[in-house]
Amino acid sequence: MIEVINLEKRYDLGGETIKAVDNVSFTIDQGEFMAILGHSGSGKTTLLNLLGGLTRPSGGTVRIDGQDIWELSDNQLSALRNEKMNFIFQFASLIPTLNVIDNLLLPTVFGRKNSAELHGRALELLDTVGLADKAKAYPSQLSGGQQRRVAIARAFINQPMVVLADEPTGDLDEETEQEMIDLFRSMNKEHNTTFIIVTHSSHLAGQTDRQMRMTAGRLEQA
Repeated sequence: MIEVINLEKRYDLGGETIKAVDNVSFTIDQGEFMAILGHSGSGKTTLLNLLGGLTRPSGGTVRIDGQDIWELSDNQLSALRNEKMNFIFQFASLIPTLNVIDNLLLPTVFGRKNSAELHGRALELLDTVGLADKAKAYPSQLSGGQQRRVAIARAFINQPMVVLADEPTGDLDEETEQEMIDLFRSMNKEHNTTFIIVTHSSHLAGQTDRQMRMTAGRLEQA
């Protein structure tokens, strides 16, 4: 489903070339539940952004369902992300002027799905992450962990084929972290959703079916 061929991302800093992603190639099948493990600065977040079409590579190819995503126009790439994938970023990235339910529905703005159906699904997702009573609250009224749970719920509102998660449980306590991992696994099993999780946590990575390790921009089997 996802094919990565000789992918590179280089940055020029003060006359020096930094290879954040260095000649990476691998494939991911539909329904895989995998982790990319690595320390801070290893290049794993850059790789995730390249897979999601958020950062343009310096070289190489990313294919999703056979389509080279960097041959698409900006509008086509935006449509691909909206229809097939969603993101859980390292930070919650909630819009402070929108309440929780509207933040959750944000990825649906450009879609054509029934709004009442989506609203009902959003409430179900909030209940799943233990925030059913916070639908009308604003981000400033939530703890950091609660904001993270809203961001996790938001990733499932469009029922994506692929979820790209960057340190998705970084500021959650152990009990809530396990609940979120169980939610990921449930979505993976019930909807055949592909998960690519980048993390520095060997505990989190160990609960996935496949682990790869990122070191200095290079990717290898863990």
